[in-house]
Amino acid sequence: MTGLGTHILLDLYGCDPRRLDDLDFLKKTALEGVRRSGATIITDHFKQFTPQGVSGVVIIAESHLTLHTWPEFSYIAVDYFTCGDTIDIDAAIDHFSTRLHPETIEISRNARGKRLGKIPSEALIGKAFQHIRGWETESAGNGGSPEKRLLEYRYAVDQVLLKTRSRFQEIQVIENPVFGRMLWLDQAVQTAEKDEFVYHEMLGHVPAVIHGSPEDVLIIGGGDGGLLREVLKHESLKRIELVDIDAAVVDVSRRYLPFTHRAFEDPRVHLIFDDGMRFVTDKTRAYDLILVDSTDPVGPGEHLYQPAFYGACKAALKEGGLFTAQALSVWLQEKEQAAMFQNMAKVFERVAPYLATVPTYPGALWAFAIGSDRAFSPDAFDRSYARDLSGACRYYNPMIHESAFCLPNFMIERLEKQLPLRH
Repeated sequence: MTGLGTHILLDLYGCDPRRLDDLDFLKKTALEGVRRSGATIITDHFKQFTPQGVSGVVIIAESHLTLHTWPEFSYIAVDYFTCGDTIDIDAAIDHFSTRLHPETIEISRNARGKRLGKIPSEALIGKAFQHIRGWETESAGNGGSPEKRLLEYRYAVDQVLLKTRSRFQEIQVIENPVFGRMLWLDQAVQTAEKDEFVYHEMLGHVPAVIHGSPEDVLIIGGGDGGLLREVLKHESLKRIELVDIDAAVVDVSRRYLPFTHRAFEDPRVHLIFDDGMRFVTDKTRAYDLILVDSTDPVGPGEHLYQPAFYGACKAALKEGGLFTAQALSVWLQEKEQAAMFQNMAKVFERVAPYLATVPTYPGALWAFAIGSDRAFSPDAFDRSYARDLSGACRYYNPMIHESAFCLPNFMIERLEKQLPLRH
């Protein structure tokens, strides 16, 4: 390693002042953050000041963590220094962010003792990783409960481009050496530069090609702009309304995701910042396609998986219209996926799952769902149109379109109570 250790200066603005004046809360938060980073705690000391404010220090075998709060300014400063390369400092940062819910986070990362040159360390994970500034971790298979983590995916971080908090969620943009620029929401990967085209092409083009000539499209979610970019490739399109609850996601995507941001400038695009369920409830026979690019069925996104939402979308479709949504991980969200298809089957006469491989999504094998009252089948589409369209795509083509509806036996067995999948 170069130097003796890593020094993080963490500034969290817009925190709850009551939290910043609660010694017990801050002590528990600091100790748990240190534990999650893998450091060894030696001792700690925390002091409550009058009239307000708390200071604390946690001595670890690898050095120390300190903090001081200014409740009157809704601000806390955290200083974390670790020797060697074995500590996951980003795990501690994520814990502070989750517990304190700051409006804005600023991170300064420094190598200490650089003038000493390269220091040998058995903890290095090969020379290829010496440039890595940290790691970002996504939990999976936990039903949305961080305290019940069953599986984790770790991504090396070359650079943190942005880490902030909107009114609704934490937003982060990082650079990863394998997947490029990545957008994270509430510590979950939403889109990555290297593989985002797979997800967005399959969610957009499969229903659009089955429809044949979509003119009016509603996208619910999709604030990163990737799905929007793909739908705009259909020449029949006249109008797209994109409804996302969080304007900050669109703003961040415009600034930090060059592979999607141009889509927002198309004159056919109309941005609406609202709750998707509330928006679509007022619509009747308005859309050829409704495409749902939502988060998982937890928190604010949970109601987008319920029969009431599907019913509202059905009413908003024109005759012959198609509803399509991302349908979760085949391997890791079995119960949630079965419930989703069961709820869709209560509303639509025809429901069909199809698949694609998206490496950055937990389990990689990802499902999508089409619902409609019109008859459709995997092999009933205009192959000439699909072939022409595929010239502007990196994943989608006529063979991919048809084969995506071929399901493995275990998935058929899992869903056959909800859907007539055997032919």
